[in-house]
Formats: sequence, C-alpha cells, structure tokens
Amino acid sequence: MSENMDNRDNLNQEEIRLYRQRRVDQFKMQIQEDEPASQEASSDFSDEITSFSDETTRAQIERDSKRELKRQKNEEKKILRIKSGQNKKVYRIAWIAVVIILSVVMSQFLIIGSNDFLAITREDESPATVIVEADDKVPDIAKKLQKKGVINSTGFFTLFANITGKIDNVEPGVYQIAKNKDYLAILNHLQYTGNRQNTITLQIPEGTNVLDLAHLLYESGVTYDVDEFLRLCNSNEFDEDYAFLQDLSDNPVRIYKLEGYLFPDTYEFYVDEAPDVTIRRFLNNFETRITETKFEVKGYSEPVTIYQLINDKREYNLEEIINMAAIVQGESANSEEMFKVSSVIHNRLDYGPQYDIHTLGMDSTAYYPYKNEDAVPEDELESFVSTYGTYEKEGLPVGAINSPGADAIIAAVAPSDTDYLYFCHGVEADGSITSYFASDYSTHLSNLSKAGLN
Repeated sequence: MSENMDNRDNLNQEEIRLYRQRRVDQFKMQIQEDEPASQEASSDFSDEITSFSDETTRAQIERDSKRELKRQKNEEKKILRIKSGQNKKVYRIAWIAVVIILSVVMSQFLIIGSNDFLAITREDESPATVIVEADDKVPDIAKKLQKKGVINSTGFFTLFANITGKIDNVEPGVYQIAKNKDYLAILNHLQYTGNRQNTITLQIPEGTNVLDLAHLLYESGVTYDVDEFLRLCNSNEFDEDYAFLQDLSDNPVRIYKLEGYLFPDTYEFYVDEAPDVTIRRFLNNFETRITETKFEVKGYSEPVTIYQLINDKREYNLEEIINMAAIVQGESANSEEMFKVSSVIHNRLDYGPQYDIHTLGMDSTAYYPYKNEDAVPEDELESFVSTYGTYEKEGLPVGAINSPGADAIIAAVAPSDTDYLYFCHGVEADGSITSYFASDYSTHLSNLSKAGLN
C-alpha cells in the first residue's frame, strides 16, 4: 500500500514537472512568435514601473522640498530678525544724530535771529537808503535791507514779517532807515507813509571818480541805469549846452570825458531819475561854481571866480587845471596842503627836467579809472596798466582822475610859492597823517625814512 502511494507521488511529481516544462516551452514559443507584442507589453510594463517609480520619487522630492523650503524660510526669518535689530540700532543712531544737528542749527538760527531781531549786533546809527518797488515781495525787501546793512538775517526777518503781517501795507517808495533799528521799528518805519520819499538828498564826496559816482547813485536810488550813466559820461551829448565841454581836446585815450566836471556837492535828486537829468545837475553846478561863485584867494583883495583866476594866470587852460586839480585832490591829506602839493606839480612841469625829473610820478594816477589798486578787478590786476599813469608818461594825464572840489581847483590855479619837487606822507601811530616836502632828492630820501616808506 505504501509502495503504491509512493509511486503515485512520484508520478504526480513527474507530471507536474512535465507540465511545467511544457508551459515554459510554450511561453518561449509565444515570445518568439509574438515578439513585437511582447516588446510592446514589456514596454508597457516598463512604463508602468517607471511611472510608478516617478510618482513615488516625485512625492518624496516634494516632501523633501517642502521641508527644505520651510527650513530656508525659518533661516530667512532669523536673518531678518537679526537685520531688523541692527537696522533699528542704525536708525536710532541716525535719528539721534539728525535731532542733534537740527537742534544745533536751530539754536544757532535762533541766536543769530534773536540778536538781529533786537539789533544787538547793529550799532551803526547812520541811515541807509532802501527803495521799495511796487512788485517787491517780503523776501525782496528783506534782501534790500540786508544789502544796505539794516538787517543781517533775511530768513528771520521774512519769518517775523510774515507772522506779524506788518509789511503787507508798505507803500512803494524810498525810505531812509537807521541801521540800528530792531525788526519792529523797521517795519513800523516802512508802514508809516510819512517816511516815504520822492526825492533823495545825497552828498557827493570830493575826489569821487565817475565809476564810484555811478555806483553811489545807483545804491542811493537816484539812477536806475549804471551803464547808461557811464555811457553818457563819455559822450558828446552835452557839448551843445556847455561851453567848457566844447573846449575839451578830442583825445581817444580819455576814458570818461566828463570826469572832473561832475562837481562834488550836496544834491537833491528825484528817485530813479533819468541819468541825463542827473548829469545835467552836476554840469550846471560845475558851470556855476567856475563862472559865478566867488572865492577869497591869496593875493586878491576881493573875492574872485575860478574862471577869472585862470584868465589872470594865463598859464594853463581850464582842461589842464581840472586835470591838475584832480591830482591835487587825490594826493593831499587836507585842504591846507593842497597848495603845496600843487606847487610840486607846477615845479616839476616848469623846471623838473633840470633836475632829471621828467614825470610827475603821482601815485593817484596809477590805477585810473579805478581809485586805487584794491579797486582793480582781480582778473585785470596782473596785467593792468593805466593810460593815465604819470610815472611812465611825461606831463599831465590825458584827463582828470576824479571830480575835484573848489579848494583843489583854486590850489591848481594859484599854488604856494615854493621850490618843492618831492613830497610824501607818513601815517602816525594815532592814525593822523604827516606830510613831508623836499626840494632835493637827498632830503626826500630822509623824509621817506621818517614816513616809514623805505
């Protein structure tokens, strides 16, 4: 029985093996017959595997990416927190610095403004001429006040004027304002129409040249056109009305024909009057002073006119006398010594060459049309040479160097009787001027030492 059972078992196993072998053979045969289909199936299978693999990988990558992104965000937040803290410190320091700077600037502004508001630093009591025009705004008026020395701070004055509103009713016109007034007094002065002027009283100093006169008239509100004033001063437009101008030589080197004939005196002008009207005031006065006004002169028992003096001497004509008088005016420390200075000029012209003196050598002529070296524009100074200079050129200059007063003109006509050929001035410790005159060069050298000039 057991033997039969063993046989069946062996049979069954053999059958199973054969069965399996047939299945394998059939599978191989099917693969060979259906190779394209098998390849397609294999491809599908491969795709399924790949697809399955990609989905799995993608999911894993996505999880990893999310974790990495979260980590990066956390790092960024941490960095931002650190930077934010640092920035807050920087901003805090910067804010403190700005506050300190603004505080210093504001305190300085308030100190300067307060001093100016109360006129603490302004002690000059002299009046300044300020012209308020119809279209002037508060800042415009402030600038004019500052330019004339009435105030120091335009910003503070503008602020005060706008707050108080006192400047709103200021009428256009000319105002004479003392330079030591506080803001409130200035505004009250400008508000009061009784202080407004239509005319200007102005004193022209002796020895003022045309350039300085033009700017003085402009600054004082007399003329509105400096260029036109200067043009007219070198024109022939007034010759027909004034005989003394017709007699002037026609010299192309002369810079301003009217130099010397705009007589220095105290005048009353209209505000912004035409330049030709202003010039006629000067010329009319010159003509009156020369031909009508009488002066007491040494050697004359009765007062005489300058015109009479010139005719009596018959040595120099009016043009030459005015040219000489302008030098006398520019070289003299006072009216008394004008006659001695004039004698030096006359002596050098009359017999200077006998002592090897061929020029007048007057410092006052060296920088004309400017008053002195300091007045020469910086860009001209290095190469500047005056055509009026009397160190290089013989005789009188081609024209006057300023407008001389009556004393200088009379001194030029009637000098002291001396043999002086040299003079110099020394400034003493107290600021006074001492004049030294000499007849010979050795004495002049000694005088230069006394004056501290060598």
